[in-house]
This record gives sequence, structure tokens and C-alpha cells, in this order.
Amino acid sequence: MQEPERKQNRFSFLWLLPVFALAAGLYLAYARYNRLGPSIQIELENAAGIEANRTKIRYRAVEIGTVSSIAFTEDLKKVIVSAQMTHNATSLLRRDAKFWVVRPQISLSGITGLDTIVSGSFIAIEPGISEEKARRFVGLDKAPLIDAGDIGIRVRMVTNTAKGLYSGSPVYYRGIKVGQIETVQFNDEFDRIYVEAFINRPYDQLINSNTKFWNISGVNFAIGPNGAEISMESLETLALGGITFSTPMSLNQEEKHLDEDTLFTLYENEKDIYQSINYQKQYYVLYFSDSLRGLKAGARVEFDGIEIGQVIDIRLIYDEKKEQAVMPVLIEVEPERITRVNGEEAFENLEADAAIFDNLVSKGLKASLESANLITGTKFVRLSMYHKEPEGKLTKDSYSAYSIMPTKNTGLNKITEDIGIIVERVKKLPFDSLFAKANSTMGAIHDAVSQKEVQELAGSINSTLAQFEQTLASVQSTSQSANTLLRGLNSQIASVSKQLEQTLYGISPSSNLYFNLNQTMQALEKTAKSIDRVMLQIDAKPNSLIFGD
Repeated sequence: MQEPERKQNRFSFLWLLPVFALAAGLYLAYARYNRLGPSIQIELENAAGIEANRTKIRYRAVEIGTVSSIAFTEDLKKVIVSAQMTHNATSLLRRDAKFWVVRPQISLSGITGLDTIVSGSFIAIEPGISEEKARRFVGLDKAPLIDAGDIGIRVRMVTNTAKGLYSGSPVYYRGIKVGQIETVQFNDEFDRIYVEAFINRPYDQLINSNTKFWNISGVNFAIGPNGAEISMESLETLALGGITFSTPMSLNQEEKHLDEDTLFTLYENEKDIYQSINYQKQYYVLYFSDSLRGLKAGARVEFDGIEIGQVIDIRLIYDEKKEQAVMPVLIEVEPERITRVNGEEAFENLEADAAIFDNLVSKGLKASLESANLITGTKFVRLSMYHKEPEGKLTKDSYSAYSIMPTKNTGLNKITEDIGIIVERVKKLPFDSLFAKANSTMGAIHDAVSQKEVQELAGSINSTLAQFEQTLASVQSTSQSANTLLRGLNSQIASVSKQLEQTLYGISPSSNLYFNLNQTMQALEKTAKSIDRVMLQIDAKPNSLIFGD
């Protein structure tokens, strides 16, 4: 019997396999596409330790991207690293995001990047806080010291030397670490150094306009009256360097809150806070009629006892056009040592600081030479106000680019010079010839005064002058028993004046001798008055001859 023909089923499950494979491929492609984020480019100094399709980009140890390619910039000085980021990394790619390569590194602050020894180098990211997105970034040479989310303030300092300070050096307050240094770099002119530090909250509340910063790096060694002194903040500052600060109390109660333009001075040590070399300088030229003997470069400039500067240079100049010699004295002063109050802008206004001396000169400020020590003969420049005298003004110096400050001649130096002039004048009087001529022409005087008496008077005057010169030498060489010496000098001047007055009784008023003796007596009277003023000063302050006013 013939079997019926069976109809074959043309559908096969094998035909579904390609469909399933296509669907799986589409799904995987969609899943991969869904996981992919944007492509970014990072500009780096070099590509050391970076490999395409292998080096990862991580954030908090989580992989969020892979390096896809490495290329040079157009000038061949840097490299451009292209990377494919994951989808969940999109929110991290802000304009102020920071990228850097993590490698094994050993430094004084510690060892970092040890995990890269096994896994290899990777690129780390620190997301920013900007709302603006970006796809191209400039990588850092090393990891940033401060995270974008850290709260605190940044302070900028300027100094002449940054010995022992580095990026990462700690900032202390009373021995507690409250921040760290971020950058240490020169300005454009390479004459000053700017240091930027970050102070963490809540310690940022300790900073105001009166805060003082100083360097505590290394070991400080000093020799003083009590012997040698060695100080060191800590072992950490010995290795890493560091700075500290304090906010002392001040007479100025108008401390200003800080802003991004506030610039502090970083002192070399705590002592330099009160002897700053970082103040802005102003220069003036002084011309004295007094002798400059004893005045040297480096001598202090005081404003009524408060040091505000120093003598920079002393020159002897011959002006061929005017046929005269001049001796300009260049001084530098620091207006910032004078605290301005009750002004519209009482802080950090260098133009207003520079105008201080202009205003003071117009009100009677003058410079004078004063004796710092009679024993050594050293002098200093004193600035003081003379309100009763005509107002002065600054004028342009013909021999420099600076202004001339008015001067005044004062002090013991003028008295000693006057005494010396009187001695020389009296010594030059021709007593023998004058008395001989008077004896031969005036018979009436011959009856009253004999030649023998006149000779004795001349001898007495010469003897008194010898004592006079000895006393003058004592005044100029030592300040010991200055009051007694001056009183003796005054007594001797009175004796000479009395003898000269007696001599005038027998001499004709129309003679040259009478005129010369009369002038000498007037000069002696002026000197006696000057000595009286000095004696009053010594009575009020006995040590003024040694230490000055």
C-alpha cells in the first residue's frame, strides 16, 4: 500500500538564530552607545606613562573614561590626549575641571601613586564648580593641593626671598596646621616673589588687614647679648618649610575685610615685622650747610625719634657751569610706617602714602643734622615740624631725578663752630702792634694805661684763650661732665669779655682796634647765649649729648 506523501514544514527555528543575533547585536550596540559619553581632549606636557586604548581616566578610583589616541600639537611642543568618557561622567566635565597624570612620586611630603606600580599610570580628574560645560582641557603637571570643594580663603603675599618654601609647605597658627602654600613664583620683573596660600575654614576668620605673616623654614641662628640662640619650629618645617602668622592688637580699629586684591608682606622672621624692608620707598635729596662729618650711608632717618628710613648715598659734586661744589644727601623714607586715619581710603593706597610727605613739607616739615653720639661723632637725619617758620615746598633737584626737601641748621654743631670762629678771630688780633701804635699816638691814654699793663693784659688774654681752647677741645672730645665744662666755658667767655671791655675804655672809638674788639665782644655774647640754651637742655635731659634729643 502506498504511503501518503507528507508535506514538509518549510519553517525552521534555525532561521531565528540570525534574528536573535541581530537583535542581540543591536541591543549591545545600543547599550554601548548608551554607556558612552562625550569625547574630550586634554593638553599635556608629555605622554609619559600614557597608552592609547589602555590608560584609564578615574574619579575617586572609579573608571570614567579611556584614552583613545595621542597626538602632537601643531608646534610639536605638547601632546593632545583624546579620551572617550562614559555617560555618567558627563556632569563632571565642567570648564574649571582639572586633569593630571598620576605616577609614582617620592617627595619630602611623602610617597604618592604607589598603586600605579601595578596598574600603570592613569589620568585623574577633579571636577570644578562652574555651570559651563567644556570638552577641551589643559592638564596640570601635578595634583592640585586644594580641592574645588574646600572652603576657606586664599591670601597673596609678597617677599624678597622665599628660602625653604615650596608648593605644599604648611601654614601654621600657634603650632597648628591651618592651611598650605599653593604657589611660589616670581613677578614679571623677577625682583619680587609672590606666595599664594590657602587657609581652611574656620581658621580664615583669623585673617584681617592687620595680620602679619613670616617665614619659619629651617633653623634660625642668632648671637645676642645672652649668647647664641638656635630656634626651630618643628621637624616638618625643617624638611618642608612653612610660614606662620599672627593678628596683633593695633591702635587702628578699622581693620578691613579681605578681598582678592589684598596683598600681605611675608617677612623673613618675626623680628622683621617691626623692621620691614619690604615697604614702598620714597627718595628725597637734602642739602645741608652744616658739615657732613659723621654722617654716613646707612645712618637712620627719624621723624621726631621714630625711625622711618635711612641715608642711602652722600656725594660731592662739582658743577662746572656754576663753578661750585655741592654735597647732596640722598635719603629713603617709608611712608607706610605712618598710619593714615580719617581718610576716604585708609588702606593700601600707595598714592595717598606718597602724598604724606608732600603735605607735611607744606606744613613746615624740615630735615636737620643731629648728633647721634658725641663720643663717636656719628650723626643722623632728623625730620621735624616747624610750624612757626615759613611753609616750605618740594623742589626738583638739578643733579638727580628726586625732589629736594627743605633743611634747617640746628644742634650743638653750630655752637662749637661759632666758638671755633671766635677763637680764631681773637688769636689773629695784632695785640703787640696795635698797643704799640696806641701808646705812641695817644698821650692821655699813656697816663691811664702803661705799656706794661697793656702787655700784661695781652698776656692775660692769651692765657685765657689757651684755657678757652682747652675747654673747647674737652667739649668736642667727650660728653662727660658736659654741664660743668659748659659752665666753665661760659665763665671764661665772661672773663674775656670783661677784659676786652676794660681795654675799650682807653681806646678811641674811631680806631680799628676799638672796632675789632667790639665785634669780638658781640660774638662772645652770642656764643654765651647759645651755651646757656645748651645748659638748659642738659639740665632737663643730662644724657642728651650722648643719645641725642
